[in-house]
Amino acid sequence: MTEHTRRTVLKAAGASTLAVAVAGCTGGDDDERNGDENGDDADEFEIDPDTKIVLEGYASGWNGLEPEAIDGETNPTLVLEEGGEYTMEWVNGQSMAHDLQIWDDADEVVDELSTEEVGSEGEGATLEFTASSEMVTYVCSLHAGNQIGDLVVE
Repeated sequence: MTEHTRRTVLKAAGASTLAVAVAGCTGGDDDERNGDENGDDADEFEIDPDTKIVLEGYASGWNGLEPEAIDGETNPTLVLEEGGEYTMEWVNGQSMAHDLQIWDDADEVVDELSTEEVGSEGEGATLEFTASSEMVTYVCSLHAGNQIGDLVVE
């Protein structure tokens, strides 16, 4: 291959690569946001005051147990009534330390709502609280990357 032919081939390959990259960045605007191609929207579960919420803790996430609406859901979004009284109980699903904390939007514990760490499978702890608008997440502080769920207080 001559030097001239080689340069022509490289230019053509570069132009093709650029065209593909630009086409991928400027694809159609079909109102799909943040990779929701599978159609799964995050479900929100309205929880009535005085309802006991039970979660099972794994490093991979909180597994909903009670009430029935959250059974089998991972890190369910809980919609609570502002001023409502709630009990949130968690059970350790594995022999690894976990805790449960309720955080505000600055990732700070709200009103000292934090359980002790529990490391034995089958054991757990309970938080009792009055829902307030500053509450935005429930989280295991040891596995906050995966073991975190949203709270919506209305």
